[in-house]
Amino acid sequence: MEGSSVPGGVKKEVVEEAAQGATWLRAEEPPIDTAEEIIRDKEEQAGAAKRPKEDSENESMGLGVRKKRQRVAAAPAPAPSGRKRTTGARARAAAAAMLALPRCRCSMRLSQPPLQRLLDACRDVFTKGSPTPPTSIVVPFIRRLMDKIGPHDVGLMDDLNYFHSMNAAGCQNPPIITSKTIYNCSNFMIAVFFLPLRAVMPLHDHPGMTVFSKLLIGSVRVEAYDWVRPRVSSRGSAAMLAEKVLDRNVTAASDAWVLFPDTGGNMHRFVVGEEEHCAFLDVLTPPYSLAEKRTCTYYKDIPYDELDTCAASSGLTEAQRRRQLAWLQEVPQPKDLRMYNLPYKGPTIF
Repeated sequence: MEGSSVPGGVKKEVVEEAAQGATWLRAEEPPIDTAEEIIRDKEEQAGAAKRPKEDSENESMGLGVRKKRQRVAAAPAPAPSGRKRTTGARARAAAAAMLALPRCRCSMRLSQPPLQRLLDACRDVFTKGSPTPPTSIVVPFIRRLMDKIGPHDVGLMDDLNYFHSMNAAGCQNPPIITSKTIYNCSNFMIAVFFLPLRAVMPLHDHPGMTVFSKLLIGSVRVEAYDWVRPRVSSRGSAAMLAEKVLDRNVTAASDAWVLFPDTGGNMHRFVVGEEEHCAFLDVLTPPYSLAEKRTCTYYKDIPYDELDTCAASSGLTEAQRRRQLAWLQEVPQPKDLRMYNLPYKGPTIF
């Protein structure tokens, strides 16, 4: 209803106007009026209330003096340069409305540890019913937050001596891969994975999921595939045709990268060299869930020319034939994969 008010006597339109500046994307912008300006407005009000009495006492000074004083009192204060300022009752109402709104977590992120900022951001953007994959605004936002996280921020350096002794000099063969779940809910999961020297995370998928990854220490070779569209299957086996979309070395200096349900290398493997251990931070949305049939499947890749390429090539475009193609066949979890989940004992998060 036009002219309606919210509790406290503030007009609804003013609350809505103030709320537009309180979203998480604009949480770090300053409000329209600072506390100093509001105090100055109150002082002007108090001064205006005293002037009628002063005018009656000094009536002998003449009408011209009073008019001059009134013109000075009515003149608006100059607005600060570079910023539009709202004055009068509307400014005070907007300030009151801002105080009445719940304070966004994002407005406090700059003073929080990087891991806490990431967690709060994930809580804000990965909610029930949020789009999958995340929007083009969310993706770079999460990647930038992950780029600011180092091994100390997740307590990783405290574990390095343990990992060194556990996997030193090939005592563990194959090497033991460990993971630590930092936070897990129905909408997303944050975890750290540690891969020692010569470890291999076998080719696996993330069905219907978007995964953000940031290498924290070391370097790793990443190979990743996406399914060829439309799907092409082999006649002689249950293999499906896929295209290699990523094959490169990633280091701790590299930016965070992201894969989507259908693009970006949803099926990938990690291969660690013989020089140093590596560890990476993952954000998965939504997380793996047996109840919702999001389970990890393992594959082996078969060179494209080893199966019935004649049948497959008939459905491929010329551009697809020139790409790196391979057949991916589902396999059970490799028997030599030793992977353990350890409790997270890093910096406290809320």
